[in-house]
Amino acid sequence: MCGRFVGRFDTSDLIAEMLAVEPGLQVTVDLDAPEHTANFNTAPTQGCLVLISESATVTARTALWGLVPAWAKDPSGAARMINARSETITEKPSFRNLVPRHRAIVPMTGFYEWDRSDPKVKRPFFVPRADGRTMWTAGLWTHSPALDGRASFCIITRDSRADLAAIHDRSPVQLTIDDALSWLCDETPPLGLLALEDPPALGPYEVSRRVNSVRNNSADLLEPVEPESLF
Repeated sequence: MCGRFVGRFDTSDLIAEMLAVEPGLQVTVDLDAPEHTANFNTAPTQGCLVLISESATVTARTALWGLVPAWAKDPSGAARMINARSETITEKPSFRNLVPRHRAIVPMTGFYEWDRSDPKVKRPFFVPRADGRTMWTAGLWTHSPALDGRASFCIITRDSRADLAAIHDRSPVQLTIDDALSWLCDETPPLGLLALEDPPALGPYEVSRRVNSVRNNSADLLEPVEPESLF
């Protein structure tokens, strides 16, 4: 699963990267979307920048991390709906109706995952793309009446590839920028993108256990540590 991630980018840079791939793309930025994101320990139920597609236009907007379905009477279950398994999104009632028209991309700098092979110690790892570029992560979103019409979203996960499997068996679905635009804009949901054999490579490395607390939120959380320094 994915329970924490990092966003450190300018919205204008994300838009420029999309337009470099598809110059004719129509892109808008909602008034609530930040110009600059610098969250080094993003946690469930926080507002995050996401990209959605409506009426042939890609929109950058803020949405709550933790899906609150349209039929939910209150947002209390948001923290339990942060992830959706790629294998079952077309079957589960909370997700299946969102796949045709409510696909999202969640841009990230990287995410955190914990090695729990030693039950006494949870070892945190920061997981960026191996090439250092922005991650384009597949998700789903919806308008949420229980949030007074604001949007909420979840991140789609898949079986981890070899570059992460030793740490955790699940990881967010990573796409290239070209595939990310397909996920957003294709008329027919490109479900095959959720199980690519060669998604962008990851480059995990161990970081301080300070990341375990959401109260800690600074750039030094991304600094690598030697394993013995954790004890």
